Amino acid sequence: MNKFKAFAIFLSACLSAAAPLAAQELPPAKADAAAPITDAERPGVQQAVNLGWLVYSYDQAAWHGTDAMLEDVPDARTRGIAGWIVNDIEDGWETVFFRPAGSGYEAVWAGVYDGRKVIRRTTYAAGERQFVPSEVALVEASLLVRGQKVDRCSAKPFNTVVIPTGKPNGGLYAYLLVPQETTNVVPLGGHYRFEIVDGKIAGQRQFTKSCIALPLEQDGNRPNSLFITHLLDQTPTEIHVFSVFAAELPMFVGTGQDRIWAVEIANGKPHIRVIK
Repeated sequence: MNKFKAFAIFLSACLSAAAPLAAQELPPAKADAAAPITDAERPGVQQAVNLGWLVYSYDQAAWHGTDAMLEDVPDARTRGIAGWIVNDIEDGWETVFFRPAGSGYEAVWAGVYDGRKVIRRTTYAAGERQFVPSEVALVEASLLVRGQKVDRCSAKPFNTVVIPTGKPNGGLYAYLLVPQETTNVVPLGGHYRFEIVDGKIAGQRQFTKSCIALPLEQDGNRPNSLFITHLLDQTPTEIHVFSVFAAELPMFVGTGQDRIWAVEIANGKPHIRVIK
C-alpha cells in the first residue's frame, strides 16, 4: 500500500491517469418486506449498488496492478510512465501503465486482476502496443477532471476512476476520490463525480458539503457498524457503497423523511436495504 501511495504521488506530478470501468451484472438492491424501497427510490438505490461496486473494483485493480508493475518495472520512474488505465476484460480487469508516444499513448506494462490477485503480466517494448481511441478517451477524461479546481479535504493527490455511464451518448463518469491515508479512518467527504460527453464536462456533483471522515476505531475498539446522515439524496450513493468496502463494516445512512438505510456487503457484493 505504501508503494502504491508513493507511486500515485509520482504519477500525479507527471501526467496522472484514468481508471476506466465497465458495468457488471449485480444482484438487485434488497428491501425488507416491512420497509420496501419505493418506485421513486429504486433507480437511485440500484445506481448506487452498480456504480459503488465498479468504483471499488477498479480502484482495487489499480492498487494491485501498481504493486505488480513495480515488481516487474523497477525503473518505472525513468521509463516515462505517466499514469494508468483499467480495462474491463473477460477474465478480470486489466491495469495498463502508459507513457506519451507521439500524439497518443503507448503501453509500458499491463496486468490482469481477477478480484483476488494479478493473474497475468506483460511488459511492452517501445511501440509494441499503442492505445486505441477508447483508451485515449479514458486517459483524457482523467486528465480533464484532475485539472478542475475543487475544494479539497486532503493534501494528497486524488485517486481517479473513470467508468462508462452506460448512457446512449457514450459518456463517462470520472471520479476524484480522496485517498484513505490510514487504516483507522475512511474519508466520506471530498469526493467528486464528473460526467464527460465528447471530451467535455457535461455535469458534476460533490457527495457532501463538508469534509467528513469516519473513524474505524474509538478508544482502541472497532465499532460493529457506521452511521452517517445524508440529506443531498433520497437514497445512499455509490460513495457509501465504496466506503463500506473500504471500511469492511456495514453503514447505516439516514436520509430525508426519516428514512434509514443499511449498506452492506454479502458474499462479496454490495446490497442496500431499507431499515425504516
